[in-house]
Amino acid sequence: MTDGNRTTADPEPGSESIEWLSLAADETVDWRGGPRIQTVYPWVGLSIVGTVAVLAAVALEVVSLLALLWLPVFVAPALWQYARVTRTVFLVTTHRVAVRSGVFGVTVRTAGLDRIQNTSVVQEPIGRLVGYGTVTIDPAGGPEFEFWNVDDPASVLSELESRREHASSSGVPGSADRWEAVLEEVRGWRRAVERER
Repeated sequence: MTDGNRTTADPEPGSESIEWLSLAADETVDWRGGPRIQTVYPWVGLSIVGTVAVLAAVALEVVSLLALLWLPVFVAPALWQYARVTRTVFLVTTHRVAVRSGVFGVTVRTAGLDRIQNTSVVQEPIGRLVGYGTVTIDPAGGPEFEFWNVDDPASVLSELESRREHASSSGVPGSADRWEAVLEEVRGWRRAVERER
């Protein structure tokens, strides 16, 4: 699946190392994305308008130079939104979904694909027009996940559903080696019980 948020320097899905999430030996990343950077544009616009208004008022001597102290008030929200968008990552792996967020700290939420009960896509009119929306994931026993303002949310939902079907059809969880070890352990218990009789 392609990801409109990936740059040419980003590795292909499944090949990257993710320092904030430990992947199992047989787990690969099938999709990686984040909110569209265009989400920040309205905040940048407000920042520019506010900055220009303050500078014009100072230049025209409508207000004193102390009005320049208002500049951070106009710039800070745009910087905060930019940091918030660029530090949010959404993942779909072969076993789970994950969301990494946070500007100063890091919050990582995960849910196994087998725990996902419902998924949905919401696209506002502008989102439909330019191709972005929010994918909502409802895991059993936990709060919803939102992959907010992602490009092509229908294909993200399709990839997620494909992963869910594959995970549910794979049958028994765990590897054959693990089940062989469990079987050997049970046989050991059986031999011990039979000796005690």
